[in-house]
Amino acid sequence: MRKFIFLFFLTTICFGQELKSKKILSIQVSVGDYSNAGDYLNLKTTYAPYTKGVFSGIANGTVLPVGGDFPLLYEKDGIVYQNLDIDIVLLTDDGEKIFGKAKGILNYISETFKPTKFQTQWTFSTSSEKYGFLNQVIAVGLGRFLSPDADYMFQHDIYEILD
Repeated sequence: MRKFIFLFFLTTICFGQELKSKKILSIQVSVGDYSNAGDYLNLKTTYAPYTKGVFSGIANGTVLPVGGDFPLLYEKDGIVYQNLDIDIVLLTDDGEKIFGKAKGILNYISETFKPTKFQTQWTFSTSSEKYGFLNQVIAVGLGRFLSPDADYMFQHDIYEILD
């Protein structure tokens, strides 16, 4: 009986943690021409420049047309696997700039572009006093493709990981 109580207590301590988060941003973006892939370590690499975007949440504003995604990718059995490397510059409605950096995974079915996984990890940098707390934030993003008739191609919903 003691062994059972000890094991129950141990598993509760080790595996009973919950991830606490709060949504801080939704970013919608479109990318320009990304058709010229290069080769790197037997993978394809490309650059998908951000051409326009908007964001909302802790601040509202626009995505500046600088930066973009530099994914490494390969295709196997009709699935495209991408390791994302995102640089983004946000301009808030009150004139502050926030640099965002994300790494992540985007896997999708090549015929339909239906994503099977679209997840990212975000950090931010800013010299803004108002948004300076973002310099200490680690966040996760859940991405999705937007409908073809939408103004933007992708949406990242970003959640701050809380203590």
